[in-house]
This record gives sequence, C-alpha cells and structure tokens, in this order.
Amino acid sequence: MALADECKELNLESVIGFNGEVPGGLQYTSCGGYVFYPLGSIIVVRNISTGKQAFLEAHTDNVSCICASKDNSYLASGQESYGTTKADVMVWDLQQTIKNCDSGVPHAGGCLVHRLKQHIGKVQAVDFSCDSKYLLTLGGQDDNDIVVWDVLGGYGICGSPAAKDSALCAKWLNNRNDRLVTSGNYHLKVWQVDVNAPKIHAMDAKMGSMQRVMQCISITADDEYAYCGTKTGEVLQFRIDRDDIQSYNDPDRIRPTMMGYTRERLSRGVKSVACVVNPATGNTNVLAGAGDGTINFVNPKLNTIAGKSTKVSGSVTSLSVSPSGMGFYAGTNLSQRYYVDFKSFNPELRGTCHYGEIYDVKFPRGCSDLFVTASSQDIRVWNCRLRQELLRIQVPNLTCNSIDMTPSGSTIVSGWSDGKIRAFYPESGKLKFVIGEAHLADVAGADGCTALCVCNDDDLSPPWRIISGGGDGRVRIWKVTNSHQSMLHSMKEHRGQVNSIVCNRDGTQAVSASADGSCIVWDTEKGLRINALFEPTIFRHVLFHPDESQYLTCGSNFKISYWDSYDGSAIRVIDGGEAEMTSLDITATGDRFASGSGDKTVKVWSYDDGLVLGIGQGHSGAIQKVAFSPDESTIVSVGTEGGIFIWGLP
Repeated sequence: MALADECKELNLESVIGFNGEVPGGLQYTSCGGYVFYPLGSIIVVRNISTGKQAFLEAHTDNVSCICASKDNSYLASGQESYGTTKADVMVWDLQQTIKNCDSGVPHAGGCLVHRLKQHIGKVQAVDFSCDSKYLLTLGGQDDNDIVVWDVLGGYGICGSPAAKDSALCAKWLNNRNDRLVTSGNYHLKVWQVDVNAPKIHAMDAKMGSMQRVMQCISITADDEYAYCGTKTGEVLQFRIDRDDIQSYNDPDRIRPTMMGYTRERLSRGVKSVACVVNPATGNTNVLAGAGDGTINFVNPKLNTIAGKSTKVSGSVTSLSVSPSGMGFYAGTNLSQRYYVDFKSFNPELRGTCHYGEIYDVKFPRGCSDLFVTASSQDIRVWNCRLRQELLRIQVPNLTCNSIDMTPSGSTIVSGWSDGKIRAFYPESGKLKFVIGEAHLADVAGADGCTALCVCNDDDLSPPWRIISGGGDGRVRIWKVTNSHQSMLHSMKEHRGQVNSIVCNRDGTQAVSASADGSCIVWDTEKGLRINALFEPTIFRHVLFHPDESQYLTCGSNFKISYWDSYDGSAIRVIDGGEAEMTSLDITATGDRFASGSGDKTVKVWSYDDGLVLGIGQGHSGAIQKVAFSPDESTIVSVGTEGGIFIWGLP
C-alpha cells in the first residue's frame, strides 16, 4: 500500500452507536454535564447540553467494563481478548478528555495515563476508590482474580483469587479506600485492603440457604448496605460491615449478612441496580432494571413504590443517577439510551442506534443531509448533520442485506434474508410493495437477496427497474409499475453468492460481483452476459468509474483492482490493506475513492495515482460499507460492531 506524501488522518467528526451489552456501560460523570459509554473498542464522552463528543482510542478489542473516579479526574476501562492473551486495563485523564470534547477536537492526544496488564481473557469490572488513589480490577471467568492498583504510579499493590466460583461485579465502598465488595455465583465477599502490608483479606457474607447468582451491585451512600440483582429476578439486601484484618487466633465478631430480598421477581433477572437517597426522608431507595425492560423503584422495605415503575425497550444493563438527583439514565442491550425523571417516571428516549451488525449505508442522490442504514431487523434513516434517527422501519427476525433508493428519493428498496425485496416510503416507512421469492432463502448456501441496485430509470414515470442478486448466485431484473412487479430476466452464471451489483448511468449495463471469483457485465435490456472478469478472490464490491471507462473491484485478496470496461482486462492492482477489502465508493468526479476493509480502517485514495490520501481508524470490527456524501464533505462508514462513523475529508 503506497502512501501519499500528504497522507493525513481522517477527522472523526461524530459517532452514532452504543454497546448496550456492557454492564454499567452508560454512566454520568460526577459533575453531571457529561455521559460516557463504550462503542466497540472506543469510548465516547459526550457533552449532554451541546452534543459534542470526544473519543478514547487505545483498546485493541471490545471494551467490557468502564467507570470514572468520583473526583472526575480519571476514567478506567477494561477490554476482552482471546484465549490466554492479556486483557488490557486503560486509565485515562478524564479532565483532558472533557477539554478535547468541548474544544471540538474529539480525538486529540494526551488522554491515556496508564496501560495495565494483568488479567487474562477479559476484564470483568473496574472501580475507583473514593479518593481516586486506588483502582480495583476484576478478571473474567478464565482469570477470576482481583487486583488493587496504585492509580498515580500505575503499578499493582496486591491481589487475590476472587472466589471459588466466578465473580461478576466489584465495588469500592463510598467512604473508605480500604474496603470493597465483590459478588457473583452464589457468593458475596467483603474485602479489607491493607496497602502498607500489602495484604487483602476476604470475608464471605452469611446467606443461609439462599443460593443466587448475583450479577450487579450497588452500595448505599453510608456504606451500611449493598444491594445485588440476581439472575432469578430478586434484589438482595446485605449488611456489609465486618471486622478489620485480625490474627488467626481472634474470632470474627462482625460478619456481612444478607438481611432480606424482594418478594416480587422481575422477568429475565435483574441486570442493574442503583442506590438513590431520598432527600426528603434520608432513606435509600433502589432502582432495579430487569432483563424484560422493567425499571422498578424499591423502598428500604424492599417493596416497589406505587407509581414508580416503567418499561423500556430491551434489557436494562445500565442505571446511572444524575448528580443533581432529579433523574437517571438507563441504557439497554438494544443500544437505547433513556432519561427518566423521578417525578413522572416516564422514560424519554435520548439516543438510539443499531445494536447489531450494519450491512449497508446509502445517501439519497443529491442529498447530503440524510443517509439510510440496513441492519438486523430494521432499516433506519438518519439526519447526517444532527446525528439523529428520523425513521425506523422494522421487519422482525429478518436481516436487511442491501438497500438502495430510487433517483427521485421516493422509494427505499431493500433486499432481505428471507429472499424478498421490500420497498418502503421514506417519509412514513410504510410498505410500498413486496417482491416475494425474489431469491432462494433457507437453503444451504443461500442467504436470500444479498445485493441490489435501482436502475437509473425515471421512477416518477413508471415502469422502472430493480436488479437483484442472491445467495443462490442468480441475477434478476425486475420491472416495477404502479400496479405490479414482474421479472424481466433471470441469469444464472455465478456459482457463488452475489455480493455487489452496480448499474451504469443510462441503465443499459450492470456489473455483478460474486464470491466465485468473477464479475459479470450484463446487458440489462436483453438479459445477456457481455463480458466477465476473473480473479482468484472473493469479490466483495464493484464500481463503475463515473466516466464508465473502467471498473473498480475489491475482495478477499487484500487488493483493489482497476479493469478496462472495453475488453475486461486488468489495468492496475494495488495493495488495499492488511485484511480483506470489503467496500468501495467513488466521488462524482472520479478523482478520489474510499475503501473499507477487515483491518478496521477507512482509506481515501487518489484514483489516478493509487496513493492513500487519508486514513481513518476507530472501528473495532470489520467495516461493511463506506459511502461519500453527495457534496463530498464527509464519509460514512458502518461496521460489524454496530457503529456509524462520520469522517471529515482531508
């Protein structure tokens, strides 16, 4: 891969996305003006009032846990890794990150303070002590150790196996920097830490005959009680006072003990809990978020407060109370972010995004303010300037593999995993028409309609045409009128899945790229093959150059190839990256093109020179599609982690 002398980093202007699967992933900062949350391998810090963002990018894999210090100085995050690989813990300068956010320089440097390596496989939980001097980290199932770190020096002080069974969560007490609590499968332990010895000592809580898996924990402001949410749907209350570390001959006088539990079980388990002090009475109430989306407000007697229950979309994996005490944020595994006011207890949707892989992205012709994305179970229309969702079109239990829009923008056309082509009105999202059994589905080797494009016909004066490709290798041309849709041609020359189809300016030719190592040029009027391109690769994408003199392809051989459209001969082959090339898009002038790849990078290239002009790094999964805005000011890329990244062009 050749780099131009003036190769620059692409400016990551904004990110749409939130990994709601991370327990406690959505949190307020202690000052209350910002929230932070993970997206793949990056962390997003967002100003609540202005919407400005900053990005923390140093993790090599998905972020698995996150927390901020109570004095707003530091932010810590842990990640997942594979096998016996060390899973890093990052300590960040939160104040510098907030400055970057407010100054409009979202990924300026100077934020990473320490990279800590101790745990294997996964970091399950992280938490700061009340004075921000110490950091607690808990390893995942394959590690299951707790380690106490010196935050200023970045070194480990002491550690211990967390329990005989898996530990799932860990918290420091709110007023002591020498005591912490862990819980997990059938246990809760209160730990005493002596950093001078150094020594760490655990004491098991007395639970009687109660056997529960505790997957979340919150501690009252006075450190008297801990509340744990269980997989079976109860909230358990523990008194967590204990003796200091004593000699072996001295008996324990005070032991942590379970005091009670809620009689009402929440469906699909309690995924998150948060303690809230009632300013009027001084009592501590508890928010409990369930796997079915229910959020209950529980009083000290462990009963749900009347009128203080609501329901949101997805499992409630995060609950973070505003420092003002007026309300709280709730995050769900469907990547929804809600704000709930304590008075009304009505959830207000504050942010939304895809929660699975995104397979396609398209701008309407001549419109840079909107773009459309396709993912599992839905299609979404976004405002590119405001970064807000405008419309959601849901088709449950199906995957949208490909989308396109008619030249006038009056219809969104989509190909689905059940083999059907569905068309929708972009204003309302209502179904316009369906072409049933357009391609095979639920057959070995077939994945429904995997690629499509709309011919450049005048769709305001029907008929107009759709060209589709499927997992069965067939390419089909459809005529669409106001009253019906009919198949004009069906061509079966590909022996593998059709991954991409593109049409020329006047709609007389189309090129399909397949996993069988061939790209076929079709006469769309006659339904016949004109030419074919062959290469030992899985073709992922194909483009016409705007002057239609050349084709541009990419695939699994890490290469980008230029082809002559007259005779189909290869003109140039350039190295695209360090993994398979997955997507291409080209500007209207044809002087630059963009690529996305499995190495998680977006690149902007000079078409004539074949040199890289700009590189964008931020995705934590393979990039599925890239698209230039029609005004060529931005690039939108989508990936397997469910993130939408908006890049400014150099």
